[in-house]
Amino acid sequence: MKIDRGLLFTLAAAALTAACASAGGAAGPGGAGGGPRATVRLPEVTCTTGRLANQPAADSAASTLALMAALSEDARPAQYTVARETAGRAITADPGNAYPYYLAGQAALGVADYADADSLLRRAEELCPELGAYDVGRLRRGGAALAFERAQSLLQAGDTTAAVAGYETALRMDPTNYPSEFYLGLVSFGRQQTDDAVRRWRRTASIIDQMPADSSAEVMADRAGARANAINALTFAARQYLEREQGEPALALLTELTRELPNNADVAYSYALALNTQQRWRELLPAAQRAVELAPLSYGALVLLYNGYAGQSQQAVAAGQNAQASELGRQAAAIRQRHDNLPVQIEGVQVDVEGASTTVRGVAVGSGKTAPVTVEFTLHGAEGPVGTGSTTITPPAAEQQQRFELTIPNAGQVLGVTYRVTSGG
Repeated sequence: MKIDRGLLFTLAAAALTAACASAGGAAGPGGAGGGPRATVRLPEVTCTTGRLANQPAADSAASTLALMAALSEDARPAQYTVARETAGRAITADPGNAYPYYLAGQAALGVADYADADSLLRRAEELCPELGAYDVGRLRRGGAALAFERAQSLLQAGDTTAAVAGYETALRMDPTNYPSEFYLGLVSFGRQQTDDAVRRWRRTASIIDQMPADSSAEVMADRAGARANAINALTFAARQYLEREQGEPALALLTELTRELPNNADVAYSYALALNTQQRWRELLPAAQRAVELAPLSYGALVLLYNGYAGQSQQAVAAGQNAQASELGRQAAAIRQRHDNLPVQIEGVQVDVEGASTTVRGVAVGSGKTAPVTVEFTLHGAEGPVGTGSTTITPPAAEQQQRFELTIPNAGQVLGVTYRVTSGG
């Protein structure tokens, strides 16, 4: 989400339709003190419920806000504080009037008290719903973006508790602030609160899916990238379930992800692994076949394929289906021979997307063979392949490991990687 960095500098001019009709008079709290004054008209709305009315302290706060753009940046925080205190007195004097809440909310944004701004702007709209479309909606969205930016700084500084409060404030101000939803999921993931992380990352994607199209190509690209991040994050949540041996939620999530990411080798392997842990051999067989298809040098995927045949063979024996058991056992033996004869094993494939290029990293494990193997990697997006690249791997000694990497230009968001052997296999 792009941050409106000019929001605080233009609040008064844009929101209050200020008209500087006179100079002189009071500019301090409650009208005391010397200095310039601005005459500010009420927002041009008619409230169907509640009131929107002038009041001396509110008018003073409005004047202070209207003159904010003329002040130096260093002088503004003190004047926002003055405006907040003055509008607060107006609220006390006339609590049913939407106007001082509207002004106090803007002043609270100016001093970066986003929780206070949320409460005040929400109350202004409750008293006069028409203020929402007039300006409160814009202010709340802008405030949410600023609250998110503050939360990011807190997270980077290691104050996770305060960062979470900031993200939550941003979402109260703007429920469509999907970056806050994503980072709340990230915090939950780090705390091993996988259910909450999954809920938040699913909602991140849902928010983006429901947003109307924007005319800016940059905005649409930002959204696509954020959605890809959320979906890819769900694959890590699935692994976290598996690591904690929570087979049922892992399987439910991976079933969803295999539909969302049909060309993601890691998801295909994890899905097969989840079925294996529950000994669902009949379903495991096609799942493992798909995992091997997407990553043919994965020893782990071939082991799962072997388990699919072997498990069904044992079931057939128990059911007295000897001929079927024999055939399934034969196929299991063929898979065993296949994974024992791999020219090299490729494990731990990871992708690191940076703009228009993607680095693919992995580990080659020696199997006793020495001939070089050329492997072609394909990056996949939502609509199909978005890039390909090849690397030649010289197998290390048996059971030894050797890292490899290659960089592939990508023409779109990357949602998965697969590979095939093009020579030497």
